[in-house]
Amino acid sequence: MNSDRQVDVLVAGADTRPGLAVARSLAAHGLSVLAVGEEPNMALRSRHIEHALLAPSPRAEPEAYIASVLQAVEQLGIKLIIPTTDSTLLAVDRYRAELEDHTKLAIARSESLEKVVDKRANLRLAKQLGVPCPKQFDLESPDQIPEMIDALGFPIVLKPPGPGTYPGMPSFSFKVLYARDERELRGYIDEHCADGSYPLFQECASGVVHNLCCFAARGELVAIHEYHSLRRLRGVGVTREVVEPIEVAERSAREMLKAVEWDGVAHVAFFVGEDQKKLWYMETNGRIWASVQGSVHAGWDFPYWIYRYFVHGEVPEPEPIRIGSRTCWHRGDLESFLSFLRGGEIPATGTDPTRLQAFGQYLSGFGPRTHSDVFRLSDPIPAVVDHWRLFGRLTGLRRRATGRSHNSR
Repeated sequence: MNSDRQVDVLVAGADTRPGLAVARSLAAHGLSVLAVGEEPNMALRSRHIEHALLAPSPRAEPEAYIASVLQAVEQLGIKLIIPTTDSTLLAVDRYRAELEDHTKLAIARSESLEKVVDKRANLRLAKQLGVPCPKQFDLESPDQIPEMIDALGFPIVLKPPGPGTYPGMPSFSFKVLYARDERELRGYIDEHCADGSYPLFQECASGVVHNLCCFAARGELVAIHEYHSLRRLRGVGVTREVVEPIEVAERSAREMLKAVEWDGVAHVAFFVGEDQKKLWYMETNGRIWASVQGSVHAGWDFPYWIYRYFVHGEVPEPEPIRIGSRTCWHRGDLESFLSFLRGGEIPATGTDPTRLQAFGQYLSGFGPRTHSDVFRLSDPIPAVVDHWRLFGRLTGLRRRATGRSHNSR
């Protein structure tokens, strides 16, 4: 990590897809980048990145993580820290005072961040603004379960009220659960709520997920586009297309970001009915989205906007984005296809393909119209490492299965 000159930006969470996209974007603009991550992959393997640092886990060891980051900031004279994951965002916010004595932080104010991270408070705010939300029940005792069932009906959705690493927030071991009947609901409550802490309980909103990628300056929305997921892996879009945001979703996102006086990037998600008239607000995420490379490829360089805004105070003035631009996370697309072959979910929602047709859908991700999230001919190692991790996991599963088979003989 030795350097003869000042390093411009520290990218926290650089061992992830968004971290890689941010690091590459900044490097393309001639900025010097320190890529910080827990594992030596993604941006830490990119030939375009001059400096890399392996650090402790920001989730499990936030104090040690920040100590490592702070040492790098002081040693390299770093101008800006950009967190790219929830865990790095929360760690940086938690130690904001110590870090801001030495550098700038590409995050919104703590007061704004709290209104986004705390899902209960965020949903209350949405309702106050008139933004349509799924029906919700605040369970305080198992005695209220029959009342909750009458209010929400089945299936009932269970979600954590926020990240367990956030101060005062209960920790849950799941991202989302669907209770289809009372027996399943009570089973989830018995398993996950033994300490008396309860997650969010909501009605199951139907429709299509609409993802809005935003940039706000002091609460004013200055850029917004939407993307549709053409294929998915466990709910995450792996092949996506940039589209114009529908009016009702854009209006709601604008109201939410203004109410929390947001600064910087945000990812706002909705469920929208097929007629595009019925809408349910899902959540706001206060960090860069996993598919930010799709935004950059379509002409909106959010990572560079972040740098110019938080270092120089320049508000983005974006040119029209390229509607119809497509990007693909090839490793995720491959994993989704392999999962389908084993009886998993259909990658392309709304279709019912044969195996051969699903293979054709997967191959379409390599078409000339589709840009890769990770692979670049001039910088192939991050994509090789990404696919190698999938190969290692699959072969690891096979070894364990083989071991069990041998032991049973």
